[in-house]
Amino acid sequence: MYNHKIKRLAYWPICFIMFVSGICIGSIIGLTFGLMDRASVGILGGTFIALLAGLVSGLLGLIYTAVFNTLAPAMGGINLEVEQLSVVSKDNINLQPPESPSE
Repeated sequence: MYNHKIKRLAYWPICFIMFVSGICIGSIIGLTFGLMDRASVGILGGTFIALLAGLVSGLLGLIYTAVFNTLAPAMGGINLEVEQLSVVSKDNINLQPPESPSE
């Protein structure tokens, strides 16, 4: 029934995706803190918070991937069923507009 099993994931793409998403979310939070309290945090402090959030998020992505790569082969992996899309032949394409708007 299932034709693919995911048993391993690559580390660096997941780390990169988590890092970028951490930077995006952290920049919103960090720059908001920086703008609200300029005396103590400031704009540069807000950008540091964004960078720190990105680094922590990337590190957590590496940890999640390491745990998955350790446990997934022992548990059988994640089953996926991938079906091929039906191919539309050029003979069945109707290039003429419909005769009435309801069609």
